[in-house]
Amino acid sequence: MAKYTFTDTEKEQVKQAVKDLETVSCGEIVPYFVNSSDDYAEASWYTAGIFGGGIAALLAILSYLWLLPMRVTPLEISLFILGAFVLGFLIPVILPQAKRFIISKDRQAERVNQRALQAFMNEKVFETEERVGILIFVSRVEHQVMVLGDEGISKKLKPEDWQHVVEEVIKGIKSNEIAQGMVSAIALCKDLLLEHGFVRKSTDFNELDDGLRIED
Repeated sequence: MAKYTFTDTEKEQVKQAVKDLETVSCGEIVPYFVNSSDDYAEASWYTAGIFGGGIAALLAILSYLWLLPMRVTPLEISLFILGAFVLGFLIPVILPQAKRFIISKDRQAERVNQRALQAFMNEKVFETEERVGILIFVSRVEHQVMVLGDEGISKKLKPEDWQHVVEEVIKGIKSNEIAQGMVSAIALCKDLLLEHGFVRKSTDFNELDDGLRIED
């Protein structure tokens, strides 16, 4: 699966959207993209067990029914099983997007939530003077988007308000216009902040970097 790629122009468009928000609002926003929130190493073991176990069971049934060729030796049977095991192990490595169908939805949601919280802390979104930081977090492999608002904002905005922001990002991803989806989401954040009284004051200053964060 290709990683998220943004042209310099697209990065600048996202950065400008953040600046536009912070020109009129006291909010601080951090757009953040990761290719995956976890390596899900267990996915390879799951598929290896399924493929290896499946082939072993199939060979056992064929042997019981006397359907195996007489020339097949125990060593050859072992090699068949080993080959199936290795093939199963490699599938999630070669096709990372397959992990989304192997790992449970609950496990994926848990890891995305943990990774988003980690980004929230690492980017110091919680350290703005009025606690008005916002993180827009996108994890590609899991097809999940999260918006986290700091304490000051969460007191006034409802969870469903953030859902509208999430939908804007998803809309951009589905139309293969990732940067534009983020720009639209940031513009919606700006409207929400102004609507709830988070206007810029003369004493406000830029507390967080405006640039787009991208991680493999």
